Amino acid sequence: MTLSILCLTHFPPAQVVASLNQLRPVADEIVIAVDSRLGEAETAKYWAAADRLMRYEFCVSVERAMAWGHAQCRGEWVLRIDGDEVASPALIRALPQLIAQRDAIQYHIPRRWLFPDAGRWLNELPWFPDYQNRLVRNDATLWFHGLTHSGAYQALPARYIETPIYHLDILLLSQAELAAKNRRREANRPGILAPGGGSVVRFYMPERYARLEPDPVPADDLAAIRAVLDAVDVPQHVSRPVPLAGRDEIDRWWNWRQPPPGAYRARLEIIERDHRMTAGDGRMIHLRITNLGVETWPWGLEQRPEIRISYRWLNRDGTLRVPEGLRTPFPCSVRPGEQVIVPVGVVAPDEPGDFILEFDLVHELVRWFDCPLRINMAVLPKAPSDAEDL
Repeated sequence: MTLSILCLTHFPPAQVVASLNQLRPVADEIVIAVDSRLGEAETAKYWAAADRLMRYEFCVSVERAMAWGHAQCRGEWVLRIDGDEVASPALIRALPQLIAQRDAIQYHIPRRWLFPDAGRWLNELPWFPDYQNRLVRNDATLWFHGLTHSGAYQALPARYIETPIYHLDILLLSQAELAAKNRRREANRPGILAPGGGSVVRFYMPERYARLEPDPVPADDLAAIRAVLDAVDVPQHVSRPVPLAGRDEIDRWWNWRQPPPGAYRARLEIIERDHRMTAGDGRMIHLRITNLGVETWPWGLEQRPEIRISYRWLNRDGTLRVPEGLRTPFPCSVRPGEQVIVPVGVVAPDEPGDFILEFDLVHELVRWFDCPLRINMAVLPKAPSDAEDL
């Protein structure tokens, strides 16, 4: 198993480089994506830790760029660590064994908030336990909600571990910077509550809300934290091209993207040749569907854009009988140009007769694709139970 370390950051290069180089012994690659507000000269300093370095167009909410960032990683596993964090030595030592296990595809790691200094951490709500879904299998199960205060979708099987990551934000930022960060995050997604109650702004105001004596940081962990906090500026590295990902590229991976008009094109074909159903009964009808558009269709019922397969029942004269049927999600992601077979759940009308069954794709609350597949369907009366023939 291979491991990518991913860091999306705008924090000072010296501290980020010191933190990521502690992970170098277990990393197959270190990928750093730098907020585009940093100049090229500062950005080049991250080469002191990076195998791959890129810039991305500033997003007020870094979660918007999270899916894009993970898509840049080549490892079978990805550990995301922010520029204001330090992995504990115990976590670093455990990483090779964790990714070698075959009984989990995600690991939730506790994050300890340092306060009031590097030698103590807040062992109380809302700061602990602050589990972060950070070590994830880089496969088709991985996707991101893309909203402020969110991370990777929690897929199973997963494990919660005890070796921590340390959060340095309260130590690194001034009171004015912390207050500004609170205002931005509250504006991006207002009303989110912290564990134990109150707004999530409490995370950045321990001097007001902490009630218990902080716990001491173990000696090994403190040495790793000190090495980051005491890091001096890294020298200017030889200039190398650093690609810039614009908002369009980032939003291709963003869960809340709005598909362009060219996304609504598809071809639907039926696989079965037996076009019969029984009145009121349901069955799966298998379709071969080709994505002729420019947008990837996601799998499942939770990802966006919410593109599903549905159907209508028409009378033989073309008038509507059942205006909308069940929704069936895609079983896997379907990229532009790809073809997939989908078992589509269909319920027949309650009355027997000869009808037209029209399949189509629908983007929920937006539009139908208007690329219908129509088949003549005989809906038969309910037959006596086969058990009566015994």
